[in-house]
Amino acid sequence: MGKGLSPEQIVRRVREAADPVIASFGLELWGIEVVAGGRMVVRVYVDAPAGSEAPEAGDGENGVLEGVSVDQCAEISRMVGLALDVDEVFADAWVLEVSSPGMDRMFFAPSQLAPYAGREIDVTLADPHPEISGRRKFKGPLVSVSSDAFVMEVLLAPSSGEKPAPSNVSIRWDWVRKARLVPVFPDTSKPGAGKNAKKATGKGGGKQA
Repeated sequence: MGKGLSPEQIVRRVREAADPVIASFGLELWGIEVVAGGRMVVRVYVDAPAGSEAPEAGDGENGVLEGVSVDQCAEISRMVGLALDVDEVFADAWVLEVSSPGMDRMFFAPSQLAPYAGREIDVTLADPHPEISGRRKFKGPLVSVSSDAFVMEVLLAPSSGEKPAPSNVSIRWDWVRKARLVPVFPDTSKPGAGKNAKKATGKGGGKQA
């Protein structure tokens, strides 16, 4: 970890450096993920404001995906990486990655879930659900969202030997270890389908090993 900082402290320091840079591009910080290992990886996800247009016309092949361009990701990565190096946030080798959230976007707050009601999500809990013995993984449509919890529809077996049936399960956000949107891929059997599959990713900043 950077200078003995906890993951939460690292996220806070990265957010402080990234927020003004991302805002200067007219974009929003979607979330920050810290992956510890031999070399720490800091992933910064950047999104266009809701209802905004892409910076230029085109599809993923022209460097634009979901309103965030590859060039924007690269420049944000460079600027944020320099700021973090100047502040000496990290004591050891690290890598900064900047990209759009993508089709399988990870959720970092319950408020981010609300626009995706009706879509399928994939959720892993830190511990088994207190009302469903031994189960930590859930996949199904998002039904509703509140300030600190959400409800999703999943298949549950009422009792041993019975066929699983759709049931609404309530999950508190502080139970969640990871939550992602299940992507809906275009029908590639149709002409012109599947053009937006390219992910815009920028890498930069950070000390090298």
